[in-house]
Amino acid sequence: MAIVMLCSQLALGDERDVTALSLKEWNALAQKIGASNLKRPSALLGVGAQELARELGLVLSDAERIVLLLTRGGTMALELENLADTGIWCVTRADGAYPPRIRKTLKHRAPPVLFGAGELTILDQPTIAVVGSRNLEASGEAFARQLGAMWARASVTVVSGGARGTDRISMQAGLDSGGHAAGVLADSLSKSIRQPDVRELVADGRLVMLTPYRPYNDFSVGAAMGRNKIIYGAADYAVIVSSDYQKGGTWSGAVEALQADWCPVFVRSDANVATGNKQLIKKAHCRSPTLSLAARKILSNG
Repeated sequence: MAIVMLCSQLALGDERDVTALSLKEWNALAQKIGASNLKRPSALLGVGAQELARELGLVLSDAERIVLLLTRGGTMALELENLADTGIWCVTRADGAYPPRIRKTLKHRAPPVLFGAGELTILDQPTIAVVGSRNLEASGEAFARQLGAMWARASVTVVSGGARGTDRISMQAGLDSGGHAAGVLADSLSKSIRQPDVRELVADGRLVMLTPYRPYNDFSVGAAMGRNKIIYGAADYAVIVSSDYQKGGTWSGAVEALQADWCPVFVRSDANVATGNKQLIKKAHCRSPTLSLAARKILSNG
């Protein structure tokens, strides 16, 4: 609860002058807590600003902000209860239920708080991310659909962003073929789970949806960029279906994944691919990735 209050905008109205801690701020604070006599985030509850500043070596204004964030326990409990009634849960990076692949891959870049709906154990299966543009040509649509169906036959979970285009096509193909899917959302989780087909898939244990943002948030470009790392962090491998060159979320996410080496990245190559695909292939070739036997088996549809 302490981590949720510190790191989530949940239960913080727009009129409040305080904002939740950023990922960078939380990582720095967590280190200070671990090195102090407090040891655990919950030990901050009820501690005054001056004592907190002294114990953690903070400036008084930062300590006052932390104290203010931690005073909304009652409101936060009500918010979490209301979300639970709609099927939305919350886990923090300190919880055992937090997706282990995301925590292991992203390390300190893993979101401190995740909201979601559905069975998190879906992410314990082999996973492959399918990423690409919202606007696809016919061959790209066919490729994304084929990938989703192929992963389902191989008992591999499709991980994507749940957005129009590549994301939904690949996820839906996997689900239609009897497989599982995980969507990392950049828009409202609470709206998504109100859709009857989504609720049914979640209830059947075949779909899980995650977001590092407040479940009521609407879509934003910044949110879409920020969630990209979670898609790659949740995947054993990633496939880029279509990408613009040096612009857009697909390009930036793929470049970031290649630089950070979060997972092996494969890029679609045929006569109709976008310029971004060709440039990503050059970047990938420069890295000389090794294709494992498991990846060869899955990608060959064997």
